[in-house]
Amino acid sequence: MIDPTAIVDSQAQIDPSVSIGPYAVVEGAVQVGAQCQIQAHAKLMGPLTMGSGNIVHSFASLGDVPQDLKFTGQNSYLTIGDGNIFREHVTVHRGTSGQTVLGSNNYLMVASHVGHNCRVGNHVTLVNGALLGGHVVVEDGAIIGGNCAVHQFCRIGRLAMISLTSAYNVDVPPFCMAVSTNLITQLNAVGLRRSGMSVASQNALRRMFRWIYRTHAGVPLAKALGNLPPELGAVPEIQEFMVFVKASKRGVARFRHWSTRHGQAAAETDDADIG
Repeated sequence: MIDPTAIVDSQAQIDPSVSIGPYAVVEGAVQVGAQCQIQAHAKLMGPLTMGSGNIVHSFASLGDVPQDLKFTGQNSYLTIGDGNIFREHVTVHRGTSGQTVLGSNNYLMVASHVGHNCRVGNHVTLVNGALLGGHVVVEDGAIIGGNCAVHQFCRIGRLAMISLTSAYNVDVPPFCMAVSTNLITQLNAVGLRRSGMSVASQNALRRMFRWIYRTHAGVPLAKALGNLPPELGAVPEIQEFMVFVKASKRGVARFRHWSTRHGQAAAETDDADIG
């Protein structure tokens, strides 16, 4: 199932069920798991370990050396889980030292980029042209919108969504939606619902959001979270939010409501509990 025009290094370990298309290149110590598809003109460079069921489209490049002037050939790796899709011209670089890690069932759309030493969870979507700088952490279920850029060492929380060609050099907390540079605007209500999160937890997050960004507007975020009512502080998703904020080293995106025209009426509609 390897096209005769493909170039496969003798060091590579390729499962017999893998298909490799015309003019694809597999270079160095590359391990490719069962049922993967490496399409025409794709390039894999080791050290790289890839699980099963991944699809690498034409002209994608996985495992190339990092874009880091400190890199002088140190041992570094790229580790990829199962069931990922890498569309055309995607680039994922291995670590400067250590490794870049992608989980499973991620969808990297055309020309998106994952920099060295990033850690990307599961079920993450990078839309066309999305860029992750080095050492970025993206947690499960997050969506990075088209042409968005995330500065190195930033974190994007679980089920967060950022969009509209924006850029971030601070952390975006879990469950939030961001549509402008370093700003969050509301909860990612659609993402929470689609994730299968319980209605009780979704409503608790809405009440937390109102508490920290409406009731305590202008109060430092850590202080507002510290004064949460006990029944909210006991909700696991809210505890996750609090731990994320507390661990931030770059600061957390500030809140601004998405609609300056509709103001408070729109805010109340966004944050209303669901039945």
